[in-house]
Amino acid sequence: MFEFPEGLEEKLNRASTILESNDKFRIITHYDADGISASAVLTRSLMKVQAGFHTSFVESFPENIPEGLPLLFTDIGNSHLDQISRVEEDVIVLDHHDIKSDKKREIEDEKKIVINPHEYGIDGAQEVSGGTLALLLAVWFDNVNWEEAVYGLAGAAADKQAVDGFTGLNKKLAEKAAEEGYLEERTDLFIDGKGIKEALMKACDPYFPGISGERKEIKSILKDLDIDPESNLKSIGQEKKRELASLLVLSLLKKRRPAELVESIRGVHYRSRYHSLDTDRLYKILNSCARNNRPGLGLSLCLGDENALEEAKEIRDGYRTEMVEKLDDLEEKMETYDHIQYFYEEEKTRKGELAGLGMLYLLPLDKPVFGLVKVDDEIDISARATREMVNKGLDLGELCSKISERVGGTGGGHDIAAGARIKKDKIDRFLESMNKEVAAVLD
Repeated sequence: MFEFPEGLEEKLNRASTILESNDKFRIITHYDADGISASAVLTRSLMKVQAGFHTSFVESFPENIPEGLPLLFTDIGNSHLDQISRVEEDVIVLDHHDIKSDKKREIEDEKKIVINPHEYGIDGAQEVSGGTLALLLAVWFDNVNWEEAVYGLAGAAADKQAVDGFTGLNKKLAEKAAEEGYLEERTDLFIDGKGIKEALMKACDPYFPGISGERKEIKSILKDLDIDPESNLKSIGQEKKRELASLLVLSLLKKRRPAELVESIRGVHYRSRYHSLDTDRLYKILNSCARNNRPGLGLSLCLGDENALEEAKEIRDGYRTEMVEKLDDLEEKMETYDHIQYFYEEEKTRKGELAGLGMLYLLPLDKPVFGLVKVDDEIDISARATREMVNKGLDLGELCSKISERVGGTGGGHDIAAGARIKKDKIDRFLESMNKEVAAVLD
């Protein structure tokens, strides 16, 4: 296939042996779009060999691990190896999240396989996701599973690993799948809808400040460009497309977005040769399912349920409209310390997406952003940074873990995207401590 770091092939071989030796599995996966993608890759691969499966979507690691069947953990598990080591059954953990040094441990049980990309110098925040880690195992298990590439890569796109184009292991998998004929490539703008007017009205990722959701502005732009509002990107021709792209770029430059982000509104779409969905549309549909607490619907459409696909598209349409409205209001909701910015959101399933999209397309780029939601007597927190902050040494996962534990809560995640959960009366202390820690790194 391609060269692997030392030790990874041995882990993949052992994991494949577990897949070959059993005929039924329990899949436990994270409930977000990447987790759905990872479960789709594995369930579709297992179905080809007539293996049974039961899939559970979880927000956090289960307190009581189900027993009785071999277990496949996807997009979750690295921070709970102590619990996993006590399970009697075969276990495979496919999790791209880094393990903090105080929680690292080696499982020496031959029945337990933990494939953690960070152990092999692969950046799990940027170069591989839960979906592409599942794809790697699937194609190692059987070459025919390259046809699941669109699902795995959708997971990587959902985790914002395609903003500047795929890199690392993601890129190798995408290129190999295209080379094998399982994916078709085309370069285009990352907007979609029944017509260009609808695509711009509902454009939340990418989000175009001053254009997205602005009916009068969109009407004026399309009239000036002599573009039929009901036409689609394929029908307007390359010259009109370039003119439209220039205006969209300008909206981002006015918000001082970095060049690499501005350039990323146009890029490679990977489309499966088996159906009409490409990685961009698929991940956005799955993300809408996850954000509306319907991960099972997302898996169903990946397994070929056309009714599920149509329902998921309707959910996505409503979700996009809602997110554009929330992004329009986000700047007014922001509060700041000297080195961090934060906002309160009413809906738990929206705060992380708002923080991420706000950081990408809208908010000041010199401070990480924290989205806060009140849940009973606790505050649920989502944190997002930029790649430039991470390159300077910022690690939100480490800081969320350290500071939340300091105030009696829990937290962790990637360097660029993380989260925490703390008691309400500790939020000021959390934010003040975070402000000091971020200052120490970025100043």
